[in-house]
Amino acid sequence: MRLERHAEFSESVAGSVLRDLGTARPGGHAPRAQLAGDLENGFLTLDESSNGISITGTWNGELVKESCGKKFTGLWKDTSDNAPPNTPEVPFTLEKLPGW
Repeated sequence: MRLERHAEFSESVAGSVLRDLGTARPGGHAPRAQLAGDLENGFLTLDESSNGISITGTWNGELVKESCGKKFTGLWKDTSDNAPPNTPEVPFTLEKLPGW
């Protein structure tokens, strides 16, 4: 995942996620998806789009206080049209790469 300050909205972030889905395409997700959202008061909220049009996933995380601003944990949810109504949320951890 790569996030930067949003080009149009200075209080927001934008970027992309690149992942190896193997032969599975959960919910019709693409290996590369666009991301846009906000980082406010230690909370990260991102909308994901695999097709550049509709929201196909959401990322909601919180800064880990002991991480000096380098780690977020939270839940990803498949919100694509192909997702079953009872789709479970998937835990995630994001860590800032050294050198940033």
